[in-house]
Amino acid sequence: MSGAGKTEREYARGRGAGRTERRRRGRGSGLAEVLVAMSLALVLIVGAAELLTLALAAKRRADVLAALTSALGDRLESLKSGPFGGPDLAAGEYRETGRVEPGRILVDAAWRVEDEGDGVKRIVLKVRRAGNPSPETSAVAYVLRDLGFRP
Repeated sequence: MSGAGKTEREYARGRGAGRTERRRRGRGSGLAEVLVAMSLALVLIVGAAELLTLALAAKRRADVLAALTSALGDRLESLKSGPFGGPDLAAGEYRETGRVEPGRILVDAAWRVEDEGDGVKRIVLKVRRAGNPSPETSAVAYVLRDLGFRP
């Protein structure tokens, strides 16, 4: 007889039962664990896809805003660089549509030149994405014939 009053048969049964139990526990994952892991992975993938969608939409909006700002700056610079009495700064309303970088976005620009008198012209410029009722970007600039600097 071996071990603390057990018969060999009881001892063998006890040792074998423990081994079988250990084998059952260490055999792998059950269906419940696999389903939980797959559902967690699915939640993470869907969350990442949603974030990617939101990031792409934000990039598109930023590209449009950058194009509008670029169109506004370009138009103001071209108007300011001409002669004060030139045809570009003649009083009136003007409109132009063209593609602007970044993204080759079609932009509609409208501006009004007003003669304020005493060598001052006021330019009101508004740009928006063409064919889209999106918000506009606008600016007001004053062009002076003489800045009053004397040497």
